[in-house]
Amino acid sequence: MSALFPEPTDPDRSGDLDAADRIALGDALLAQFPTETACRSSAFKRAATRHALSVVKAREYVALARWFSPDMRARVFSEVQVSYTVLREAARDYSRSGMPDHQRWDTLRSMIASAASEGRKRVTAHEYRSAIGSKQIPNQASAMPADAVIRQFERPDVWQAVVDHIVADPASRREVLLRLSAP
Repeated sequence: MSALFPEPTDPDRSGDLDAADRIALGDALLAQFPTETACRSSAFKRAATRHALSVVKAREYVALARWFSPDMRARVFSEVQVSYTVLREAARDYSRSGMPDHQRWDTLRSMIASAASEGRKRVTAHEYRSAIGSKQIPNQASAMPADAVIRQFERPDVWQAVVDHIVADPASRREVLLRLSAP
């Protein structure tokens, strides 16, 4: 997510699932909860718990299941392995490459075809992020003094990361507001 709001580290079973299994789980949840409103219900939270997932992860799986068409799935889950990180990046542009959805997908499809023709078995997140023009930024917040971290909120990308965090998990709003108002 960001240096200030890392992804939750609560135990869930997502580490045991490959990309296809995560999308299949998203399909199962999407069949039960087809709307955004339904994905905010207490029944959805109970379903996520039954699947040993955090609510945030379960919503993410549903969003990606909604995004990936059968044609995309046939390409993505072919003989070339594509990690869940790459799929999430293609669908949601988490690294903020600024590239439109169709171009991110065209890039991924091209990389899958190239990997298959070259006999490679996978497309890595690093390769994909490089291809779409984004790069990983190391977590430097831990080395900054407190006032420098606070100044980061003046940056639009940092503020957007906070907003994205709240949108992904509305229950976190209280926690975020408490952190922002702490002395």
